[in-house]
Amino acid sequence: MGGLLIYTCVDLFNKYVQHTTISNIKMELVNELPFPAITFCNLSPYKRSAMKPDPVMDHYLLTLSRMADYTAPINYDDPAYSNLSLPLPDGWIYNVSSTIPDMFGACVDMKDAMKDCREVLTPKMTDVGLCYAFNSKEYIKQNGALLTTITGSSKSLAFYVKVDQDDYVSSDNMGAGMKIVVHDPDEEPDTDKGFFASPGFTSYASLHLTKYKYIPYPYQSSGGGYCLDTKDGSFTNPLEYHELYSRKACLKECKYRFLVSMCGCQAPTDNAHYTRNMTLQKACHCPMPCEFNKYIASVTTAYFPSKPNDFFFTQMGFTDMRTNFMEIRLFFDTLSYMKVEYQAEYDLEKIVATLGGQMGIFLGASLLTLSELVEFLLMAALVCCKRITNKKR
Repeated sequence: MGGLLIYTCVDLFNKYVQHTTISNIKMELVNELPFPAITFCNLSPYKRSAMKPDPVMDHYLLTLSRMADYTAPINYDDPAYSNLSLPLPDGWIYNVSSTIPDMFGACVDMKDAMKDCREVLTPKMTDVGLCYAFNSKEYIKQNGALLTTITGSSKSLAFYVKVDQDDYVSSDNMGAGMKIVVHDPDEEPDTDKGFFASPGFTSYASLHLTKYKYIPYPYQSSGGGYCLDTKDGSFTNPLEYHELYSRKACLKECKYRFLVSMCGCQAPTDNAHYTRNMTLQKACHCPMPCEFNKYIASVTTAYFPSKPNDFFFTQMGFTDMRTNFMEIRLFFDTLSYMKVEYQAEYDLEKIVATLGGQMGIFLGASLLTLSELVEFLLMAALVCCKRITNKKR
């Protein structure tokens, strides 16, 4: 019994020093849900009418697109391409990108109230150019957090968007439409994620919220690394240009520092070399926060507009609805969210409780064995006495 007790103690100690965790997953029902930020990015990063590209610029943009393998490489020794090395003026990207009036025809809230898109959307610089975010952290600072008690697609947040394909330039995306990223307002949009919306369709995006909570060092989080406890009172934001820490914001600043160190300059959309080099990204040391929210969008589509509505729009002078216009609706299916919380598999309290139970079993078994041994000896002595007595008789 003593050997088994020692083995149990050693096994518990090994599990404790490994800092293993277990996950607790449950569905929480609530009366209201925090609405996410929604970032809209036109698949054409620039407007042709604003850039007025000459053949040199058209060639340059083509070499950045998916058609680069079918295009002659740029000869930077050619004087015709010398202007490509000149620094861009401040605000250049704002001058050549689509504006809110260019892209948004109407914004409708979940109570079917028409909103001024210029008041509810915020410019957001991303890796793919200038985008526009609904319910951004800047908007929340001025207007408060947006909470919803409404579910279902009939009372959804709706955006009526225009993409002018005649004003497109060559880019990494060969399609036309919008890239839409649903994310926590405190986080930077990750344009590698999200979903696409195409002109000529209504996109219905059903939103689902999952809240994650990991344990800080020495417990490992997903991927084998350690999370950053941003909720700790002693936490200091290591980022220079972002008020709130997020992994995407950290990688963004690291990318900028890398580009500046390489060429002494950087552009918001210079990310090709960096995003394809995982070694550079790992060297940034950008752990994920221990607590964060993740929004998932399940998307379905329908033709837009229907024939009766298309006839109505045609009467109003819109003849290219299927080519350039789309409807985007976002809503929650239910007032609930999934909570994923990680806990220590073995802490001091659990170890003491486990040892106490094991010792109770072992000691109980030892006392039981001792009592049975005494009983056996007494019974054996009694049998011997009876035999001796019988022989004497």
